[in-house]
Amino acid sequence: MNYRSAPAGRLYMCPGCSTPQQGPPQGGPVACPQCRAPFTLPDRSAMLGNPGMIAPVNNDPQRLQQLRMQDGRPRLAPPTLQAVLGGNTIQPGRAQEAIAIWQSLRARAAAGDVSASEDMTMLSILIAQQPGMEAQPAMSLAIAESAYDAAVLPRHKQEQLGRLVRLSIAAGDHGQATRYLSWMMPNAPELDADSEFRVSAAVVATLEGNAPRVLELLGPQKDAIPIVDSMDPMASVFRANAYERMGNAQAASQILRELPDPQILSLVRSRFPSLQLCAQSAAVYTAATNQEGARRAAASAGFVGLLLGGILTLTGVCMLAGGLLPLAFGAGLDAGIFAIAPLSGIGLVMTVIGVAIIVRSRAKAKHAAWLRVNGLSLTARIVGAQATGTSINDVPVMRFGLQVAGPRGPYQASFTKLVPPHQVAMLMGQEVRVRANPNKLDEIVLEE
Repeated sequence: MNYRSAPAGRLYMCPGCSTPQQGPPQGGPVACPQCRAPFTLPDRSAMLGNPGMIAPVNNDPQRLQQLRMQDGRPRLAPPTLQAVLGGNTIQPGRAQEAIAIWQSLRARAAAGDVSASEDMTMLSILIAQQPGMEAQPAMSLAIAESAYDAAVLPRHKQEQLGRLVRLSIAAGDHGQATRYLSWMMPNAPELDADSEFRVSAAVVATLEGNAPRVLELLGPQKDAIPIVDSMDPMASVFRANAYERMGNAQAASQILRELPDPQILSLVRSRFPSLQLCAQSAAVYTAATNQEGARRAAASAGFVGLLLGGILTLTGVCMLAGGLLPLAFGAGLDAGIFAIAPLSGIGLVMTVIGVAIIVRSRAKAKHAAWLRVNGLSLTARIVGAQATGTSINDVPVMRFGLQVAGPRGPYQASFTKLVPPHQVAMLMGQEVRVRANPNKLDEIVLEE
């Protein structure tokens, strides 16, 4: 596989006003048309003159074992980056601040600072994950292009090239994607870099209709070939698509079960709309996960009520029986009917209340199942928590407050959940997905 023609242009991030601008593909002096800031793009003449041959992938078992030893390690922001960001992610409202930090790291990395290159690479990923970046393809491309130019280590450059390949395919530019892929390093010793090449090459192979190559790159199922955790879900979607294109829809549906979150399928499909990923198996998988989600939502919504109602009903029946059995055996008059009657009366009241709670909980569970299937899928953030006063086995039932990103703007909602006290603080600030009643948005269930 090779690609020889030259690209029409090259995006970069202006170091002055942080806007995406276009420069010559080979590099050289440029000036931002908006702020007139001068800048020199690194020379790419030698790379553009390369015929663009792409080396075959190496699936030697010994090499795969060396990569597998690096798997399972979560990718976290370096401590220096966490210090300026205030955590492992970009906090809401601090997107522009993140761009300013990225510009500073870019300048230091371009001067050869390895630690700045590490931080810049990670921050590039975090910026790309910000809501709304999919609607700014020029910004995404410019950040990846500029990060590639400034990166010091080969694996840092590899990550940016992988993003550029996938962004180009998403934009429908096969030639540009193939060119970036030819600049990547196949069979890298680091799992992150190797995964970037494998997944990016699989995306290109999908556009080319080469399903067997996709499976050669990604393996027949998850973990057959080690892929870094952050890219595992995308690999599963392209692996499933390859099986579907080869006529094995059943295997495709089974592969999609590897996904840790059903939302990932729709996210990946929306990122590459022209590829029409998993056109048949997606519907089967979505229907199955919706049914499972409905069952879980029903179980979660009705659990506390059914348990409490069951306890009251059982206790009430026992008390009622304790009061009526002496009468049945003729001991009522001897024991004193007036001593037995209160016990039976209390038991009857508890039984009625327990049955009422069970009926209500079953209706609540049925409604939660309906919401999980038919409700609007929205993003929410946990912003508060308070005890309801109910505990089961010394575990309190908590009511969590949510700020939901609704179709007409943010609004407040809540849900209850049985949560140990030590886990409550861990949930605060977490982003979750919910299903909301289209006719009454404050009625929600978690997408668990």
